[in-house]
Amino acid sequence: MKKLIFLAFFISFFGFSAGENKCGELEKCFSFNSSVHDRDSLQRGLGIYKNYCSSCHTLRYLRWNRLQRDLDIPETVLIDDLISNENIKTSDFVTFGLPEISPIGAPDLTLRTRVRGDDWIYTYLQTFYQDTSQATGSNNLVYPGTAMAHVLIGLQGTQELDSNGKLIQLSEGALDPEEFDSAMEDLVNFLAYASEPARIERERNGIYVILFFVVFTAVMWLLYREYK
Repeated sequence: MKKLIFLAFFISFFGFSAGENKCGELEKCFSFNSSVHDRDSLQRGLGIYKNYCSSCHTLRYLRWNRLQRDLDIPETVLIDDLISNENIKTSDFVTFGLPEISPIGAPDLTLRTRVRGDDWIYTYLQTFYQDTSQATGSNNLVYPGTAMAHVLIGLQGTQELDSNGKLIQLSEGALDPEEFDSAMEDLVNFLAYASEPARIERERNGIYVILFFVVFTAVMWLLYREYK
């Protein structure tokens, strides 16, 4: 009996871990690796988050002043256009949106790319399609039965599944496919930054550390040859 319980726990543990990053009805996710060093991309991604995501999703582990510093946002723009609330300080967390305990239960997005992976989020945003059986009127290949409405439909246009389960475009959005892909790259880049703001400094400093070790190794080798 104990062996069966242990086996069930073992299977469920690894099944849950694999489920975090699998791509639903797709064989694999679209390949995407975020870049947090492109400040222009991060600023565009912030704009998309503010316009299309922030009404439901919070970034409760990211502070406004850290966002301002890293993305080089003028203070007037931060206060007047982004915060837009005199009761919120620049040192506060980015907490507008619906709390996760609300009836809708919109998840906080601060750590989503850390949990799911860049490619999962990127593919998820790309693969919404019309589904009249869903309350929202849309569904998703990566996360079937998702409760999230296709809020980006105005940018992407409408998609549906053909008889082979492939996505086909029904109507055009404000952006053509290439522009929409670029916009989603910007959004995922921003979410990747939000999940670990220190990543910018960590990766930048890592280059200097490697260069230091290269130079240090060269000097030590020259000293070794001199004293040999």
